[in-house]
Amino acid sequence: MPRTVSISAVVGRIDQILQLQQQILDPASLAGSSDASAAPAASGTTGAAFSTATGSGASTDFASQLATAQAAAGSAASGVVGSTAPGAVSLSGGAAVGDPRVAAMVNEANSLVCKPYVYGGGHSGWGPQSGYDCSGFVSAVLHVGGYLTSPVDTTALPSQPGMVSGPGQYVTVYDRALSGQNGHVIIEINGQFYESGGMHGAWGGGGGVQKIGTPSASYLATFPTVLHPEGL
Repeated sequence: MPRTVSISAVVGRIDQILQLQQQILDPASLAGSSDASAAPAASGTTGAAFSTATGSGASTDFASQLATAQAAAGSAASGVVGSTAPGAVSLSGGAAVGDPRVAAMVNEANSLVCKPYVYGGGHSGWGPQSGYDCSGFVSAVLHVGGYLTSPVDTTALPSQPGMVSGPGQYVTVYDRALSGQNGHVIIEINGQFYESGGMHGAWGGGGGVQKIGTPSASYLATFPTVLHPEGL
């Protein structure tokens, strides 16, 4: 597991590197120090971090150490809670800290888990419902992410503004609504599948709103229409 580096530690390390560069480029600056050998070394460095001799060797050491510290700073910054990179996931505690649309969908889906399957449920509006059918549930999840102006069924879902063809990077909807088929829809958010009702399989499912394991390829193949919210 990668070691966590705080931004303050990285900034302090860069300051130390810059001080040592000044001492290398201007040896006279050491005169005012009672013990030049006590110059601080970068935390966690084993052996001599820098050459105190002048010339290309010292310059190369400095460039290498500075590049390492800058890379560490970038890594620390990229893991800061509140990052707005779409779909980003926090490395501490698994908290959702990415695109707010994705976070909203995850929160909504999780809040509806265990709601019973009710035919037509979720289609009377966006308020609290006693239960949800498959498309009512998926409509509610998409709506909190900023998509859909009203709940829709499986046949209308593909034509809704903001819904585009193909799998998404963070959110994918599997829709089955062709003539003669048993209409159904499920949704995947950040790798987690959810559905309300539907076919029972080894991955779970079969009644009410549930988190399910990754369905088999043969089950997913029964959904001829694959969609995702634009931008996700």
